Amino acid sequence: MENSDIQKLVEISKLYYLQGMTQEQIAKIFGISRSAVSMYLTDAKNNGIVQVQIKDPSENNEELAERIEREFGIKKCIVVPSGTHNHKVMLRIVTSQAARFARDLFTSHSSLGIAWGSTCSEFMNAFPEDTDLCDISVVPMVGTSLLLTEEYQLNESIRMFAEKLRGYPLFIYSPGIVDTMDDYRRIMDSTYMKPILDRWKNMEYAVLGIGRLQERDVARQLRCGGENMLEEISRYHDMAVGDICARWFNIRGEFIECEHNNKLIGADAEILGTIKNVMAIAIGSSKVFAIIGGLRTGVIHYFVTDENTARQVLAVMESNALPG
Repeated sequence: MENSDIQKLVEISKLYYLQGMTQEQIAKIFGISRSAVSMYLTDAKNNGIVQVQIKDPSENNEELAERIEREFGIKKCIVVPSGTHNHKVMLRIVTSQAARFARDLFTSHSSLGIAWGSTCSEFMNAFPEDTDLCDISVVPMVGTSLLLTEEYQLNESIRMFAEKLRGYPLFIYSPGIVDTMDDYRRIMDSTYMKPILDRWKNMEYAVLGIGRLQERDVARQLRCGGENMLEEISRYHDMAVGDICARWFNIRGEFIECEHNNKLIGADAEILGTIKNVMAIAIGSSKVFAIIGGLRTGVIHYFVTDENTARQVLAVMESNALPG
């Protein structure tokens, strides 16, 4: 085969497999028929230019999972094959596998807490309706967010999720962060919060995301002086690296004593530590340090992620560069 023919196979394959163009669109670009494009794609496979690899998301990478379990002392880790670099697609795949695992974990006549955010929202959407589960109370783990996107409107998401579980929802009619400590005490001591508090203290299950903070911290540009995250964490051991249920923690897994946490209408560290089965879901390079801090809190029993994220987490841990 001539070099020009090989290059043409490569160009057509890139347009089809990497850029997602249709065969008809490619045919117009090259001035050939659609059937010719199909033949070129077949030739590309036959000549090894295109190699098809199927990543089955139901296949747990046991080697990486066991290393995460040992490193952080958790009951179960699920590491989903990283078949795509598209974050949104990968999140849907990972949350679908988390939902598959949770379907067998959850039991009827129980209570389930859930937090806000895109990860938990995708989990609730992915959870199947055709289960034998029933009579599960679904409880928000934090008050409402100021963000108006669907994944942060927790009360409505919980209402729909409770329908799937043939249970009933409870709601928090309060912002997640209040202005003053007087507001905090007034809300937490109110009559309508009592059922929430009772459920928090006797909760069988919780599904949580692990949020990252530093990318949202506008002060970092002034504080870090161009340092990378690892250098900055090494200098500022108590800086917030992530959040669980909007509650900030540092790289050592300690929930921070700060104004934000003190004014948070949400499950505190003590309550999180009493929940029998907590599953966290998180993916992405930007969350590596948040994941490490989150898994070090000791409140997480099950963790679901993808291969790329798991490898990055383990690489940081094995570097011994983090404060203990």
